[in-house]
Amino acid sequence: MAQRKVGFFYLHSVNGEVNLDVQENLLRLLSFIDRLTNTQKKRDITRDKICFLDSYDYNENNHIVKILFKSAIHSYRAPLLNRNTIELRENPKTIEEGEQVKTHLLVKYVNGDAIVFLETGRGLLTLKAIVDYLNIFVLLHNNNNDDPICGRFTLDIIPRDDFREVLQNMDRVLLAQVYTDKQILGSDSLNFSDRTENVQEDIVIELKTKRQQSIKSVLYDILSKMNGNREDIKRVRIKGKMPNNTDCMIDTDFLIKKEYIEVVQNEETGEYHTVDMFNQLELLSNSF
Repeated sequence: MAQRKVGFFYLHSVNGEVNLDVQENLLRLLSFIDRLTNTQKKRDITRDKICFLDSYDYNENNHIVKILFKSAIHSYRAPLLNRNTIELRENPKTIEEGEQVKTHLLVKYVNGDAIVFLETGRGLLTLKAIVDYLNIFVLLHNNNNDDPICGRFTLDIIPRDDFREVLQNMDRVLLAQVYTDKQILGSDSLNFSDRTENVQEDIVIELKTKRQQSIKSVLYDILSKMNGNREDIKRVRIKGKMPNNTDCMIDTDFLIKKEYIEVVQNEETGEYHTVDMFNQLELLSNSF
């Protein structure tokens, strides 16, 4: 067994500022790519690195997509050095070949969100590279089909660092969503209605900033009340921009989630067992 780190992300399908059905668009695109040959699926990430979609599997019962990408670094074939004896020997691969690297990701649809659980590590594909790959094939799909896939795919990083620290480091807060109990509709503060039998348990209050203003102080107050065990505040999700202009989503639901999974590793090749990897990612996703 070996330990693998997992990254958390939100995947979106957008057309301008309009959110589209990410589940439908992703499945349509994956089905299109899957019908292509491996050489047609292949794309260059850098001058010496290629990747392609190897396989995907969708489970309608739990709304989970398991996706496997393969990549390789080519154009380098120096002699091989034995770590124990320090002896050199000729590298048998050709200059066009590179060791296969597998990147596993699982996408789970929860209440309209597409949450990505991505195996992360040195040499693996980043989700940005995968999203760029998908968007290339959106264009290819639309050039060859009368029923286009609208928009493009984007991502939000879900950091695991201290919530307040990430909020403080945000250049801009674009949107905040406060999940609260439906009983607030009949509370003294709103007094809208006590007839909430047909209303979902949670309602979402969206907070948006005025132009060139900040709502960070308001969010700090909300977080303080949440940390004070206020039962009417169940979850806070904040979307913003980091100093490097990276999109970022911080979500209190992710603060207690583990980042590592234990996976079976092939002792001969060093590769991680794909079936076990997906099983562990699915177990991790069950907490959502």
